[in-house]
Amino acid sequence: MKVILIKDVKGKGKANDIIEVSDGYAKNFLLKQNLAIPTTNANVYKLNENLRENQKVIEEEKAKLGLLKLELEKLTLNFKLKMHNDKVFGSISLVQIVDRLEKEFKLKVNKKDFVDKNNLVDVGLHYLTIKLNHQITATLKVMIEKKES
Repeated sequence: MKVILIKDVKGKGKANDIIEVSDGYAKNFLLKQNLAIPTTNANVYKLNENLRENQKVIEEEKAKLGLLKLELEKLTLNFKLKMHNDKVFGSISLVQIVDRLEKEFKLKVNKKDFVDKNNLVDVGLHYLTIKLNHQITATLKVMIEKKES
């Protein structure tokens, strides 16, 4: 019997897959547990409609992330740290960077998306990699300068 999976079933397939299983397995387990629906013309049509809608949403999200990537890569954030006798006092945290992006540039980035989670403690130009999704990564430039006392 052919069924359309509603949820992922280990060893059988993922949601929205059409699979062939034995009649007993389909009737006694998959259909009873609401893990699948029978493969009818109406159900296949609904599945195709849902897949098209999901694809549109994915494409829109990808476009938004692409624009965010372009905006982030245009920027260079400037910060100042106190120094005395060539020693830096303090650091720049990811929270400070995320807050600055949101307040000044209205760009929303999660601090968990940064690949390197360490605070910045050296004077100079730093390149931070931000993983926006599993395919799109952006590089943000952060310049740390000596604070004049």
